[in-house]
Amino acid sequence: MNNILPLLRRIRNSISFLTMCIALSFAVLAVALAFFRPNLLSDYPRLAITDKENIKFILSFTIGGVFTLTIFTFTMVMNVLDRSISNYSPRLIPLILREKQHQIILGVTSGTLLYALVMAIVISSSHNEDFPPMAAPLAIVMSMVNIVLFIYFIHSVSQAIQVNFILYKSFKNTRNNLMKLIDTDLEFILEEEENVWTDTICFEHCGYLNKIRLQKMIDISEKLGIRFKLLKTMGSFVLENEPILTTSSKIDDKSINSIKRCISIDRVEAIDVLEIGFKHLVEVAVKASSPAINDPGTALTAIDYLTQLFIVRHKLPDARGMKSAKGGVLFFHFVRSAQLAEFCFLEMEAYMGDDPLLMRKLTQSKQNIAQHREKK
Repeated sequence: MNNILPLLRRIRNSISFLTMCIALSFAVLAVALAFFRPNLLSDYPRLAITDKENIKFILSFTIGGVFTLTIFTFTMVMNVLDRSISNYSPRLIPLILREKQHQIILGVTSGTLLYALVMAIVISSSHNEDFPPMAAPLAIVMSMVNIVLFIYFIHSVSQAIQVNFILYKSFKNTRNNLMKLIDTDLEFILEEEENVWTDTICFEHCGYLNKIRLQKMIDISEKLGIRFKLLKTMGSFVLENEPILTTSSKIDDKSINSIKRCISIDRVEAIDVLEIGFKHLVEVAVKASSPAINDPGTALTAIDYLTQLFIVRHKLPDARGMKSAKGGVLFFHFVRSAQLAEFCFLEMEAYMGDDPLLMRKLTQSKQNIAQHREKK
């Protein structure tokens, strides 16, 4: 069961999940029309198409046209990914792939193909004389929708290849994750309390500590009357059978399974972890300042977003854990704001030391962060 959960999470979070669901729904629609043959166009006989040859022509036209649009769509997505890998950072790709509108467009185009193919099989059957009169008009409507979506897709992709859009996407994702913690109803624990830790929880597979269902974990802590302590920092790599969580009392197997369902250890790097968001912007700034890319403008933009993120980060205390009003407790380690800033600026200064403009920008950034820290 514990091995199946990571697989289900990967399927649900993959780019293909929503696309596949939409495409299969179109196929189910086609099968339903073929079996039940509803006549919803009885009041509009001019819209109904029942001639077999006309239906075949419409379906073949739909298949050919939508297939061509699908090829263009796929090619444009690959170009965006290739550009992102070459010029920015390959770790920003998951943010692009998570764009729901791209997945919906791919799902609708794939679903239209499946719909037309199923209907083509039905109309080609020698045992089928009664063809649904609304099937062909529906294929025409789907083709028109695909054309509209393709036009929107061109607009969306033209934005996605712009570096400012990608940097803002990474900045917004990290800022939203920060604000979720800042606005939480849970109470921050500023100093770790002395506890006797009795039991540990391990996972049989390795991977990155990707996500924790914080509220659910604290609810379990309330219910069991047990305190939890996370032994690994978020985003770090967890080895097989390495202790990841310790508890203040012994717990049964049922409770262990409930706790494991709240912890996601996956093979992909955690893009929703706060420190990873800072790291991605640093990587973009460093790569843009390299002689191979030579794009100081992108580096300056990345530094600006990093500055704003550090200002927001100062609103979040350097807590040692979180607890609820009813006694649920989870200890874990935030990377301290000053330590995170030191890591980020040391790496950028190491690669930007020969560029006086970028070094001046880094100095201004540190001054702005220090001013907001003093105001706090």
